[in-house]
Amino acid sequence: MASESNVKYPVQQTGILDKVVNKLEKAGDVIQGGLEAAGHFLESEWNKHKFGLILNNFVTGYRIQLISKASSHALRIVEHPNGKLVLDGKGEVGEHALNAIWTVVNNGDNQVHLYNNDNFLGIVNGEAVVLKVGKPVGAEAKLQLVTNGDYLVALQSTVDENKCIGVNNDGTLKSCSSADPSALFGVILIKNTENEQLEEKK
Repeated sequence: MASESNVKYPVQQTGILDKVVNKLEKAGDVIQGGLEAAGHFLESEWNKHKFGLILNNFVTGYRIQLISKASSHALRIVEHPNGKLVLDGKGEVGEHALNAIWTVVNNGDNQVHLYNNDNFLGIVNGEAVVLKVGKPVGAEAKLQLVTNGDYLVALQSTVDENKCIGVNNDGTLKSCSSADPSALFGVILIKNTENEQLEEKK
């Protein structure tokens, strides 16, 4: 009788069924990837045509404030100690808070540019930033409005649909998806003569 150390075990052969299952799993991965891409495309198209009452505030020339659901304060521009303009969600609410008032440029398809004193709100590499007008304002400054019910909206990147401007409870910013409650803003329309004139022309 041979010792156990001399025993040669056969190499496990892949049966035909295993090969079929393996190929189906690979095909499933390809199909899943295709379905996810199609899902992102359909969601993107849906966001371009979805209607909510809140979208009535995004008319070219309107001046608005974006009130974070998480911090209950306005999205504003502030100067960092290093002199750079940055954003936070700690702004005051009201027409006196000039650094928290955004002028709307509506590009259609629920896509907008928002600016404050020639500084555009943008999303670059997933992070909310202030884009100076002196530089070419590209796709990073174009934001997709994603409604959540009639009274809340998320500001989504048109470059990467997985990135939105988010605000933590303490007013600091974060990158998140539109499904994250931190991405939601209410909108206050700042009444002024320009807005009233635009309203009369509608």
